[in-house]
Amino acid sequence: MAEIKEPSLNNSYYGPPIPPPPSHHHSGRATPLGWKPYCLLCSIFKAITLILIVLGILVLILWLIFQPRDLHVYVENANLARFDLAQNHTLYYDLALDMSFRNPNKAALYYERVESNALYDGSRFGYQSIPKFRQPRKSTVALHPSFQGQNLVLGNSVHETFDREKGEGFFYISIKMYTKVRLKMIVIKSAVYVPEVDCYLRLPVPSNITSVAAGFTRTRCSVDSFS
Repeated sequence: MAEIKEPSLNNSYYGPPIPPPPSHHHSGRATPLGWKPYCLLCSIFKAITLILIVLGILVLILWLIFQPRDLHVYVENANLARFDLAQNHTLYYDLALDMSFRNPNKAALYYERVESNALYDGSRFGYQSIPKFRQPRKSTVALHPSFQGQNLVLGNSVHETFDREKGEGFFYISIKMYTKVRLKMIVIKSAVYVPEVDCYLRLPVPSNITSVAAGFTRTRCSVDSFS
């Protein structure tokens, strides 16, 4: 029986080249195709988040420094030149007001809307819109709303109220103002605030000499809080 001989390791090998074993080491420069856009999006998101956090902290600091305080509003003087009620519920009126608005805040105020309404016995008879304006910090501005004309006033008790107050010598008229205000803190404007102003006025009857001699008393108005 023929004896099988093992090939010697020292003999030369003339077959095809043997490939090297696969390497499990990845080059640091090798990057999947979608990796770069993903990293870019992550970086942008982180930058935006950081900016928002910084802005939020800045707004909070400014808010604590310039925390809004309520307006101080007064009717300094009022002149009721005419106030007559006809049997058909038509009211003839002529009312002029001198008002002061005090801004006690450390920031300027921007009045984007100021609407004045005059009411008698719960019915509105006069309206005036005041143009936009800016009020500097810690300052007082004067406004002069006025109401002239004629209008219907509804309500079953309006004649009774009118006759009673005319006999007493004083008419009681309400002024309601709707405002839209922003505070400007350095370069940042605040959210919109809509404080309402309510003034309850005791006005002398124009034809009553005694009441007219007593005159009008400076009246403080009620103002909604900024908060």
